[in-house]
Amino acid sequence: MVLVHKARGHPARHERTIRDQMHALPRPAQLNRARRAAFAALALPVIVMSACGSTSPILTSPQPATQSSIANEIPAAVKAMEPFQIASDASYAPNEYVNGSGQVVGWDLELAQDVCSVLGVSCTIDNVTFDDIIPALLEKNPKYVMSFSSFTPTATREGTGIDFITYYQAGESWLAKVGGPTITAASQMCGHSVAVESGTVEESDAYGYMGQNPGGGAIAGDTDHCTGAGLQDINVESFASQTEANAALISGRADYGWADQPVADYQVKLEPGKLKISGQPCSIYPYGVAVEHKLGFDKAIEDALTYLINHGYYGTILKNAGVSDGGVAASDVGANDNNPVGSTCVPSY
Repeated sequence: MVLVHKARGHPARHERTIRDQMHALPRPAQLNRARRAAFAALALPVIVMSACGSTSPILTSPQPATQSSIANEIPAAVKAMEPFQIASDASYAPNEYVNGSGQVVGWDLELAQDVCSVLGVSCTIDNVTFDDIIPALLEKNPKYVMSFSSFTPTATREGTGIDFITYYQAGESWLAKVGGPTITAASQMCGHSVAVESGTVEESDAYGYMGQNPGGGAIAGDTDHCTGAGLQDINVESFASQTEANAALISGRADYGWADQPVADYQVKLEPGKLKISGQPCSIYPYGVAVEHKLGFDKAIEDALTYLINHGYYGTILKNAGVSDGGVAASDVGANDNNPVGSTCVPSY
């Protein structure tokens, strides 16, 4: 089985809590996003991964049986890569994260497990830094076959040669400290520090609101909406993991945090009385399984996800994790859906 994480999106963006506070989800199976800890395989159709060398199985039941008609759709060249290694940044609870026992867990990874079961392949999960995932998928002899890491499809990402197979949808939510300043719109980030994970849509959106690329550097023809309104620019605090970004908010180093809706909601549960959701989610976009287009592996993944949705496995995973509000229908499964649901957090850039 497999487990893993992170999205961030909008016409060109999207993405992914406090590691020492990672708690298990309300189901037995769980995982986290340590950097590159590979996970050991079990003597099962799918491999369960865990961090820190743990070999404890991360399984939930019922597990779907292999569907031969779908398994036969795996291209021979892809099949030869078995056991499949799946990349995930396990710092994005409850989607993918490392629990108190050092195991990589999360509903995103459980879904990956089930996809591997339907495909009848052995899979392992590697906990990888988010920014490294797409480059690794595009290597000449890639180590990873695909990635479950809460990815939001964007034209920029797709332009590199990566397809994103829709399996969920989530918006971006601002986090604030209880008793601290609140935020309900992107304009209120101006003059404040905002903690985000590097490489996420939230990071791109914060910079994009100022007409800049992540890290600085003007976007040709774009507008700085902060200085244009007579306000100071945003101090974007970027961190290698969502865990570090969350810690910056709690410590007071940052005024706000910005993350995907299920991740932000989970942090409020972990820090009752300390953190709160501020404003309403915006920029609701799909999450997609990341896979290199030229592998020709899209259809097998799409049909495995469709099977899991139509036969109730998908709904059970989301319900047990408390994230059913972002579930999609079988008809939504497909490649490279970049369309938002409702309003976006920031103007196009």
